[in-house]
Amino acid sequence: MGAFEEFTDLIRQTETMQALLCSLEREPANLLAAICREHETTGRAVPDHHLSLAGYFGEAMLRALVSAHLVTREKEDRFSLYVYKPTEAGLKYYEAMRKEKMI
Repeated sequence: MGAFEEFTDLIRQTETMQALLCSLEREPANLLAAICREHETTGRAVPDHHLSLAGYFGEAMLRALVSAHLVTREKEDRFSLYVYKPTEAGLKYYEAMRKEKMI
């Protein structure tokens, strides 16, 4: 094992990195849930300014949801750059995670 691999193994074992990795797994589910809840309430696509996106990870999680075809991104509202709408697959995951009380 090289120095870089040893370094990354050491860093991955820290509490901070473990929390970050956990966040990277959980936050997309929380974001999908926020989009689905607002869509359920309003029946409309969710404007970008209604979403809580913190820094790069927030944007990356949103792009991941779009790439996974769990939400669609559309230009629709004059007060926002984009609006987001859950797909059938996104709603299916949302309902399943809600039943499991994961979100």
